[in-house]
Amino acid sequence: MSSVCFNHFRRTLGSSVCASATIGSRHRIICRASSLLSSRSNPIDINPPTTSPVDVAPPMRHFAAAAAKKNKGEASADGTPLTHQARKDAAKQHRRDRYESQQARLLRLRTRREGIPDVGKMKREFRGWFDKEVKYHEILESRARRNNEKWRIRVAAMVERLPVITPDVLPWEREYFDLRDYLATYGKEYPEETGFMFAPDKPEDHIVPTDEELLAGLPFTPAPRETEADATGFYQTRDRELKTRVYLAIKSDAEGNRSGPRWTLPSAIVRSDETMLQAAQRAVAECAGKDLELWCPGNAPMTVNYRVYGKNLPEEVKGGFVGEKIFYYRVQHDSGDVDEEQIKAAEDWGWLTRGEIVERVEGERGKHQAKFFHYML
Repeated sequence: MSSVCFNHFRRTLGSSVCASATIGSRHRIICRASSLLSSRSNPIDINPPTTSPVDVAPPMRHFAAAAAKKNKGEASADGTPLTHQARKDAAKQHRRDRYESQQARLLRLRTRREGIPDVGKMKREFRGWFDKEVKYHEILESRARRNNEKWRIRVAAMVERLPVITPDVLPWEREYFDLRDYLATYGKEYPEETGFMFAPDKPEDHIVPTDEELLAGLPFTPAPRETEADATGFYQTRDRELKTRVYLAIKSDAEGNRSGPRWTLPSAIVRSDETMLQAAQRAVAECAGKDLELWCPGNAPMTVNYRVYGKNLPEEVKGGFVGEKIFYYRVQHDSGDVDEEQIKAAEDWGWLTRGEIVERVEGERGKHQAKFFHYML
């Protein structure tokens, strides 16, 4: 018997055999092929006639897009082939053009609408700082547990004086108030034939007084919005920056800083017989006196920060601890004032705004700690 490949039998026997091969096994095809060979007097022609649709092999498919992509950049404009270095330069320029196009698209997306601020910018800046801070705290905690080291607990108090007066009116707010007063004064106008309109009023009924005219008609003289302390720059008083919040800050070396006194908040080490809130109240009393009455919204701290003791710090300051966990409590001024005789123990003190505290901390400890006070306050 002549030796014939299996694929040739499949093309010769047709689709019926292929169907049977799908259902059964190759054994059926071989049996069918054997019977076909035995029934023929001549051997099977290896090259069957091309007229049979069954025996025609499927044509090779050419992918024009793939060929064009393969030959792209291999020839110049006049058809001459490019050198290896020229092809590398062309591919590099192509990647550069794509990158610049993507960056231009991202820029268009950020400024798609003129005058619309980037609402997610501040959130991205905060997350970029906060995620790194949390990761750093986790590393410190893991290192302390591994070395069996302990943390000292310190509590700091953010003594806050709330705004006394309303903030300045912005230009767009002034325009809105003027339009509202105009509409409230004149109201709606209807055609005369409807009979809805009342008799015309006198011209003086529609005069809208200005703020200066209203203030001049008061039986008393209002206090100025800008105080004398604002004009002179004196910050050791609560009678300043009435339109915003101010916080009690001190410049002291009570925390054992090697670099000397620095601006911070009133703080104290927590004792074993008191809660952290009681420690915060004690820190304010020891710093500013007992005449300063506070209102404490709750027992939970607002945030926590870590301070690792340096290697050059004396052992009497460390006390066998690796560092401090500083818990911050937000409390509000209720009544009373600072005892200036008692607060003289600090090198400097004052009622400062958030921006003033951040500016002083950045000058002493850098931008990272300044961001902590910026987000906390």
